[in-house]
Amino acid sequence: MPLLHPQNSLVVGCLVLLGVVAAGLALAAPNSSGADARAAADRSKQPNIVLIQADDQTLRQFTQVVMPKTTRLMVDHGTEFTNYLATTGQCCPSRATLLTGQYAHNHGITSNNVGYRGLHRKQNVLPVWLRHAGYRTMHVGGKYVNGYPAYADPPVRVAPGWEQWFTAYSPTHYYDYKLSVNGYHEFRGHRPDDYIGRVLAKKASHLIDTYGPLRRPFYLQLDTLAPHVAEQDDPWGECDRKAIPDPRDEGRFDGAALPDPPSFDERDMADKPSFLASAPPLNEVYTQKLLAKWRCALASLSQVDRSVAKLFTAVKRAGEMSNTVFVFVSDNGLFYGEHRIRSGKVFPYEEAVHLPFLMRVPRRYREGASRVPDVGKLVGNIDIAPTILDLARAKPCRPHHGCRAMDGRSVMPLLTGSGDWPEDRGLLAEFREPDLPRYSTCEFAGIRTRDEIYVEHYRVVNPSTGRCVDHIPPAVELYNLSSDPFQLDNQCYGGSTDNCRHDEAQADLDRRLAKLRQCIGIRGRDERMDGRPFCE
Repeated sequence: MPLLHPQNSLVVGCLVLLGVVAAGLALAAPNSSGADARAAADRSKQPNIVLIQADDQTLRQFTQVVMPKTTRLMVDHGTEFTNYLATTGQCCPSRATLLTGQYAHNHGITSNNVGYRGLHRKQNVLPVWLRHAGYRTMHVGGKYVNGYPAYADPPVRVAPGWEQWFTAYSPTHYYDYKLSVNGYHEFRGHRPDDYIGRVLAKKASHLIDTYGPLRRPFYLQLDTLAPHVAEQDDPWGECDRKAIPDPRDEGRFDGAALPDPPSFDERDMADKPSFLASAPPLNEVYTQKLLAKWRCALASLSQVDRSVAKLFTAVKRAGEMSNTVFVFVSDNGLFYGEHRIRSGKVFPYEEAVHLPFLMRVPRRYREGASRVPDVGKLVGNIDIAPTILDLARAKPCRPHHGCRAMDGRSVMPLLTGSGDWPEDRGLLAEFREPDLPRYSTCEFAGIRTRDEIYVEHYRVVNPSTGRCVDHIPPAVELYNLSSDPFQLDNQCYGGSTDNCRHDEAQADLDRRLAKLRQCIGIRGRDERMDGRPFCE
């Protein structure tokens, strides 16, 4: 008998009258006969959903050579969103956006340093909504949301909404890590079979074997650790303090070259704002470090690729392929020397925010529409939760405690050919670090459209003190992504507003950015809140 969520005893065990259920959602306990009956009635309407989220995987790392199984299963038979954006290019804000469908300025986690403690309405998130819609919710991960174990009391406590919980709380450890297993502690060592990628894939597959054949639909989220860098040495290879591969993959990509786009070790940085323009060129020693880091990251993705295939096999074994939606995404990208940035993420350049996003949706959930191989419309991580709720026929509501006004949209109209999608949508790119700055920019906001990105940096680091200071007026960047996809030519040269174009097109970007910084909800779907503008 599998261990159940420790909070199950707090959930009402009988059916609640439908007249008092918010948005018509069932509130029966997830393992009750009532929930099973409802799930049986809606089985053809509510798909299983398997979401795999990689950690720090860049778009350049998603190739057929690196991930052949995922390419075959999800690109060749699914949909690739070629213009997908993380609205904040850092782990914790991005993961919170996936759980809420909101921009960081609405869900509260504006940087990793804010962490899980900054999340508003922690009990009103995606797994809670799905559970109340009749889903069995299962989380398997090398990480959940940064800072969750430090916030939880005790650290093994199951996060809100999850019925099955198998999650590491020793972040960035591929070996010698601690797991919370439905609220109980478990430790893994440093044998090959303890490699976290193997352990997570095996557990996720077992959960599908156990619950896949049952009547209730399930939502399984697998958060891989790879290719995030480790805070430990590699016991079976040479990837110390880098992404650590499965022992069977050590050295697999030792012949791979470091990507060399025009932005790598950018030759002329004079167009950039001063806090970036002063970055020194990369030397040969550091370039070799980046190369080693790149090769280890690629090798670590081999196990992620096998994990995707393993989950597909488990779903097929359960006889649920025609009932299951698969999603693959990365939380944010990482810099490998582009724009002379030696490490990290956050900056509003394509390497940090333009990411892989794939979906495989059975025809029955596409309204019978033919498969769309690729979508070029601008979509973002704010759209994932609305899409999942659309498929699950659920609402972003915690019964008796209100609803979230999500900032994103369901992407299903792009897969079915029915419904509307904004023609020239703008997405907000934002970051705000309240203290302890790690990057030279502390606060920025930008608007990313299909062809352009315009960014305003409001606070930057004073190099003399290491503290954040206001930049008045803001330092600005504007890039035409059609003609300048590598963001080499800032049209606001040197980051000065005086050097920006002064025309109606720029005025329109200014107006739209001002609205996006405060926006909440979608016009026509949500009520206006406190007079704030709607998101695009």
